[in-house]
Amino acid sequence: MEMERAFETLGVAPGASTEDIEAAYRRLCDDFDGRIGRVTSLALRERYAAARAELEAARAAALATAGREPVEPPPDDPRTRSWAVLGLAKGASALEVASAYVSLCEELDRELESAPTEALRRRCLEARAEIDAAYQHCAAAELAGADPVRSPSQDPVGYQTQMDETAFEVPKPEPAPRSVAIEVIEEPEPPPRRRRRRRPLRAMAALTVLLVAGVSGVAGYGWWSDADWFHGLKRYLPLPPPEELVEARGATEYLRQRIAEERRDIQQRVEQADERVAGLEAEGQAAAALPEASEQTRIALEEARARARRDRHLAELTERHIFASGGLAEAYGHMELGSELVEDGQPERGLQAFSEARRHLEATFRQLDEAETALGARSEALSARDAWVALAASAGLEAQDEILEGGTRLQEADLLLEEGQFAEATPGLRKASQHFRSALERGRRAVAERREELEEVQRLAEAEAAQRAEERSRREAERLAVARLRSDQSTEGEGAPGDRAAVKLVTIPAGSFFYGCNGLIDGECPRTELPGRRVNVDAYKIDRTEVRVSEYGWCVGAGVCTPPGTGARCNWKQPGRGDHPVNCVDWEQAATYCDWVGKRLPTEEEWEKAARGTDGRIYPWGNELASCDVAVMSASHSQACAGAGSTAPVGSRDGGRSPYGLFDMAGNVLEWTVSLHESGTGMRVLRGGSWQHEAGTMRSSHRQAAPPSLIHESVGFRCAQGAVVAENDSSRALESR
Repeated sequence: MEMERAFETLGVAPGASTEDIEAAYRRLCDDFDGRIGRVTSLALRERYAAARAELEAARAAALATAGREPVEPPPDDPRTRSWAVLGLAKGASALEVASAYVSLCEELDRELESAPTEALRRRCLEARAEIDAAYQHCAAAELAGADPVRSPSQDPVGYQTQMDETAFEVPKPEPAPRSVAIEVIEEPEPPPRRRRRRRPLRAMAALTVLLVAGVSGVAGYGWWSDADWFHGLKRYLPLPPPEELVEARGATEYLRQRIAEERRDIQQRVEQADERVAGLEAEGQAAAALPEASEQTRIALEEARARARRDRHLAELTERHIFASGGLAEAYGHMELGSELVEDGQPERGLQAFSEARRHLEATFRQLDEAETALGARSEALSARDAWVALAASAGLEAQDEILEGGTRLQEADLLLEEGQFAEATPGLRKASQHFRSALERGRRAVAERREELEEVQRLAEAEAAQRAEERSRREAERLAVARLRSDQSTEGEGAPGDRAAVKLVTIPAGSFFYGCNGLIDGECPRTELPGRRVNVDAYKIDRTEVRVSEYGWCVGAGVCTPPGTGARCNWKQPGRGDHPVNCVDWEQAATYCDWVGKRLPTEEEWEKAARGTDGRIYPWGNELASCDVAVMSASHSQACAGAGSTAPVGSRDGGRSPYGLFDMAGNVLEWTVSLHESGTGMRVLRGGSWQHEAGTMRSSHRQAAPPSLIHESVGFRCAQGAVVAENDSSRALESR
């Protein structure tokens, strides 16, 4: 044996060590011995034995020692070996021959699949070829009624049984008579007449022809006299089925399997979507401490939930209108009927039944495609609608005609889907999606335009801030001069403006709070107060009370502020009103005063957090309806609340304090903020109610637009200051007035 083939037979690399060769040899010997004891095929057992012998030679060659080739067993008699190869006794029935052949083929296929070496696979293929030859031999012997290997020349016994041995004996010649007197010329005796040899094969052929003719005559008479009997007889004849019947039967079975696979696939998609949602929910809980990861998980979780809802809806609709429909049941019924008709020998009717089943199954497949298409169109429509709703909530957009039309189309299509009319629902869903997408594009353009306007306003505000910075530098000299005069001046018992500015400030810590109208508590919310949401605000300071008339008088006396407006209800120059909030001032006058004392006007977010705290309450004091006991306001236009139809001294309603201890955050006067009401309008925001307003405007989320030039008896202000670095005396500032 060649060295390379020896290593290949053992399944080791050329040049392997002795230990590797011995280990591979023992492992393969154990495997072969197990196979030899397990198989029932004589042919395969002999080939395993030959492979075992070849393994010995390969081991010897691999170990570089002399080896001997396995001795091949003498060939068996072909008349008996074929039956032994199949594991049968000679003369077994055709059914036993076919059964043994199928079993051995299956066994060989398994052995071939698990063969560890190339040599063993070759042995399996050789055994398969011998089994095929043995099957052909035994099957032919069963059909012919005798062993086809035999021939008359090989089986003289069979030939002699048809002949009489005495028929071939030559008669003995009789003795010639003696001649008497005359010479008789004897004629030569003719040779014996040769008997004609019988030919059994010709007799058998003639008998077969007569038998076929008789059967044909009987069949023809049966067909002519009783067609049903003839068709029933065809069931027992080994005739191949029509090609059209085979094709129709195979097509229906294929469609049935495909529908079952589609059903399993839909159910698996639902289960996988639910598992995806559960996994993302677990990830969301684990990533709650990381804002960025939590936001990404939240978005993925929303998408997974939407996908799960769509898959579950598809499974529900298909199960109700397709898989549990009468059409599919009728298709399966036609398939069973077709099989019964074919078994009864009625292939034409069976073909009709299978064709009808195929028609129903193809219709079911079309319904599945229509359902998938309709649910996909619905998902697109819902995605476009949800995107518009999110944009409208963030930008304060109102519903357009296209949104209403898209919603109507979506409702009509949903009704068709619930009825199982998938093809009819798809056009409506696509039109609804078009309406929603069109509205979304318009909303995005509107938001982009607003953003441009806001950027323009911000540029103007920056220019204005630069101008005001120049004015502050110009006034610095004036402030220094006023500071020298503070110790010599007083107004109605009030301290100097610099001292009061420090005492009035209250620290508001950094953090988030609920900004805007809280629909869960307030009920119906005005559009200008939407959307309600949580807003984060840095730490800052704000005045505990509104700016008094006396405090504003210091700025006027310094020549920095202009005098407020005057009138019957304006507090400026009114006797005894020094402790009332200053009113009748426009936005510029309020900003100038705050800048003069080193402060600024608050933003509306800062104002609202100072008014309501962080728990989302409606009013500074809680959720109880406003009354004259907690706010200086108007009660049905009577003067009972305001005292005399005007403002009241600041801090006169102790029960209306905010969570941070601020007075008059609801009532007395409306207060200017630095915020714009809407971009591009130039209108500023007023916060809090006034002595002229009723209870509805006392809410902390109430906001009102006003032009910066407005001077009114109900409008005042308070100041704020930037972020807090350290506040060691905050408790004293909260308790003092």
